[in-house]
Amino acid sequence: MATHAKAELGTLRPTQITLGLYQVHEKMDVAARPRSAKALGRFLEEHRIQTIAGPGGALYIADHHHWARAWLELGWQEAPVAILDDLSHLPPGKFWKRMRALGHVHPYDEHGEHLSEKDLPATVMGMRDDPYRSLAAFTRNAGAYRKPGNAYGDFRWAAFFRRHVAEDMESIPGFALAMTQAIQLARSSKAKRLPGFVGKCEREGR
Repeated sequence: MATHAKAELGTLRPTQITLGLYQVHEKMDVAARPRSAKALGRFLEEHRIQTIAGPGGALYIADHHHWARAWLELGWQEAPVAILDDLSHLPPGKFWKRMRALGHVHPYDEHGEHLSEKDLPATVMGMRDDPYRSLAAFTRNAGAYRKPGNAYGDFRWAAFFRRHVAEDMESIPGFALAMTQAIQLARSSKAKRLPGFVGKCEREGR
């Protein structure tokens, strides 16, 4: 059973190298909406950062890297966390082996290259932008595919779009054009082996 606590956002350790800054900005907009103290508490509880306790008691993020980065960008210092597992008794080598076995480590860089745990940034503020992660997230939010069961599935979709979509991802018009292509691709037979694939919607299939 997970242990609930509060933690300093700046001390949380990423288990990924990249995130999508477009996605972070969207979450910043959501988080910054005016709320009562009670509503803010509910909001934070609903997005509690999932962590694993590692060597030295450091907390490693298992899920919600984007929320952690968004809150730090907004100047928030502390957030609720859920400690899913306590692996603090393990030496570093065995800790990372266990984390890999649990599917909690995804050291892919912004070019989709798989690196190692040594390349992970010390904090979420050191995570690099990969616009294809944002593209995958927004395409999923548009209903083009279902959310995969784990973060590895998210990286597979980002890698898929990296292979098939070549637009100016740094500009809003370019990203919008990429979204149009990505939605079509996600529903095409090219994506049928990816987790969360739904194919064409019923109306389109007629």
